[in-house]
Amino acid sequence: MFDMGYEIKTKLLTKGTKRRSGLLIEKVRFIVAHDTANPNSTARNNVSYYERTNNQSYASAHIFVDDKEIIECIPSITSDKPEKAWQVRYELVVDNILFGGNANDQAIGVELCFGSKIDSREAYLRYVWVLAKLCKKYSLDPSRAIVGHSRLDPGRKIDPENALLLSGKTFADLLIDVAVVISQNG
Repeated sequence: MFDMGYEIKTKLLTKGTKRRSGLLIEKVRFIVAHDTANPNSTARNNVSYYERTNNQSYASAHIFVDDKEIIECIPSITSDKPEKAWQVRYELVVDNILFGGNANDQAIGVELCFGSKIDSREAYLRYVWVLAKLCKKYSLDPSRAIVGHSRLDPGRKIDPENALLLSGKTFADLLIDVAVVISQNG
């Protein structure tokens, strides 16, 4: 039934760059929920930026979601060989404590685009669907396996709360909504 949801477009970043190393994730253990922290930048804008700057920074995410598109730029949801993305600083320890390893090595990162030019409700619905699809694919319990970037890097990051606020949602609402979508799609 998940296949009857939204279209996932694949626009992969160049492999062998700072944005996409091509290194594989041995086992996906959790999902990091992000927002772009860049109001009004679309999924396409973000992926294009990452490609244009592919050797400038070790920072990336697997999937970007806005109100019109879901774009996978690092293999994660459409591939059986997910690759690493550089989404959380390695020196942080919260991910190690919660999940037994670093987010970059064990997690899929999903970015929610937001802003006054983006339909927050529609972007949120797509975001929930993608998170549910990932949980189903990797047999993850959303209540335990989805974590906000803000929890992994407190004091420095507040995502995905920026985008959730515009949707009138909390992180707790997000987890409930993902669980509902999973249950509806057996």
